[in-house]
Amino acid sequence: MIPTTVHIEVAGISRLLTVREVAPGVHLGILLLAGDPELTEAAGRALAAQMPKDVNVIVMPDGKAQGLLHVVQRESLRPAVLVRKERKSYLVEPVLEVTATSVTTMRTHAFYLGADDAGLLRGKTVAILDDVVSTGGTVRAIKQLLAQCEVAKTYILAVGTEGKPHPDVIALTHLEIFTC
Repeated sequence: MIPTTVHIEVAGISRLLTVREVAPGVHLGILLLAGDPELTEAAGRALAAQMPKDVNVIVMPDGKAQGLLHVVQRESLRPAVLVRKERKSYLVEPVLEVTATSVTTMRTHAFYLGADDAGLLRGKTVAILDDVVSTGGTVRAIKQLLAQCEVAKTYILAVGTEGKPHPDVIALTHLEIFTC
């Protein structure tokens, strides 16, 4: 039986997440940071406190959890680069591009990074920040971009992981994937 909600506790904040079918037979508790400033602030502070000291730059895909980047950046005093999900006219050429799939996106999509941002990342230690790491598709794609930028080292930080264990991710909670 698939539950309709799941309980999580993140940085002392409790929430009931609504479970939704995101693909045929795959159900997840949906973590929505947008619209939840209390949870976003608490999670961002906790992740900033766990960020490895050698991180120079935070990298995050644009999207619904972008408020988390603001908090982590403010608390850690580190610069950030936003990886775009659309090719924007203001991105400096040559624009790097990779494709990805993730459990919550129903189609293959792309990530873009302008040459100016790529230059800022070269030789740096980078923390990839995301709300939830599930199948790892987004992280793999961003790591491909970062490899093109010749970053020195990467860490992965997320509010939560879900599904199989992700020992390479610094996370605050773990969520179950329900299948039928």
